[in-house]
Amino acid sequence: MKKLNQTYFTIAVYVLGVIAFSLVFLLLFTNLGTITSALTTFLTAISSILYGILFAFLLFPAVKRLDALYTRLLCQKKPHPHLASGFSIATALLIALGLIAALLVVIIPRLINDAGELYHFILITKARVDDFVAQNAATHPILRDLYATLSELLFGTSNSTAFVDSLVSSLSELLSTVVGQVSSIFMGLIIAVYLLASRRIISGITGKLVVALLPERHVNRFVLFFKRLYTDFASFSFHRLIIAFFFGGMTLLLCLLLRVPLLSVIVLLSLLSHLIPVVGPIIGTTGSVLLVIILKGTWWGVFYAVIILALEICMTNVFLPQMLPHKLRPPIAVAATMVLLFYSLFGIIGAFAAVPIYATLNIEIRRLLVHRLAKKNLPVSSEAYQNFSSVNYKEATEALAAKKNEEAEEEKDEGAENV
Repeated sequence: MKKLNQTYFTIAVYVLGVIAFSLVFLLLFTNLGTITSALTTFLTAISSILYGILFAFLLFPAVKRLDALYTRLLCQKKPHPHLASGFSIATALLIALGLIAALLVVIIPRLINDAGELYHFILITKARVDDFVAQNAATHPILRDLYATLSELLFGTSNSTAFVDSLVSSLSELLSTVVGQVSSIFMGLIIAVYLLASRRIISGITGKLVVALLPERHVNRFVLFFKRLYTDFASFSFHRLIIAFFFGGMTLLLCLLLRVPLLSVIVLLSLLSHLIPVVGPIIGTTGSVLLVIILKGTWWGVFYAVIILALEICMTNVFLPQMLPHKLRPPIAVAATMVLLFYSLFGIIGAFAAVPIYATLNIEIRRLLVHRLAKKNLPVSSEAYQNFSSVNYKEATEALAAKKNEEAEEEKDEGAENV
């Protein structure tokens, strides 16, 4: 039987692969709407599972700490791992249900009420600003045109309440979405309890699959990388939640002392913005200060701004270095760039996850670089490469080649002696 020509056979395989890929791409492009609809339907069908994975991930740090606490309290004389695990999951679930109940019973009704007040406040403020501009900017056409352009951008031309109406309708859609997902959310809580109760079994099955499927030389590196990624992300998320609730609580306390209206809007703005590092606190603090100045007056706003800025500086320079590892605190410019980049690509979730993912990947790349440089007998510090030239690299590679030749000769001599 005549053998196949390997060159022509490879070319034929590549041609078939390109044609198949082109046909698949064309099929996806022409049926993009159908595929998107099917994907949306599929995600809606598995929304309970996705909620369960999300809740299990969010509750796992609390379950882990409660597990250690109940183990110390209940297992001093005789080990009861299942009892401690059950109590820790039940306590974490009760905390989660309490937060959801507070959200549905207290926070959302207050937010709806404050949204209505905000609606009327914006209308009254706009009318006052329109009168002020009409009276004082008659001799300044540039300022009048600038205000008209800004007003048209925010409120539209035909309907003066377009911006406010879109804000209220967006809030209504959000609330209706939350109400529509109540059944999926509670089913997700049940799935999360199952995942947390079976976390050791799931971890064992996942580890078995990784060891069985990956090449042996990559198993340890793969497992360690994802363990570090999860540990860094969980640590970062836990500390960001603490910071967000701290500033939300301080904003609540200050607004209660100052008797600022629209309390829930300002507190929610401060709390949610502090979940995003670097960029979020700037936006949240600026927005809350402007709202306090508009609602209570300039001096009250300055007082509020001084206290919040003092807390921000204290948290950034005193408490945060003690709370977070250094690797999860990249330079401010780098962190801001990564947050904006991830936000443009993945939205709010991307902005929240940008810093821990960047920090983890940065550490892994540095480890890889150090390993590769050490393998070539090259210096690992960055200062050594400030005046590094091709001559230095040539000398280093020649020294490495000479060392390898010496090691090969030594192994050859040892083999000859053993013979």
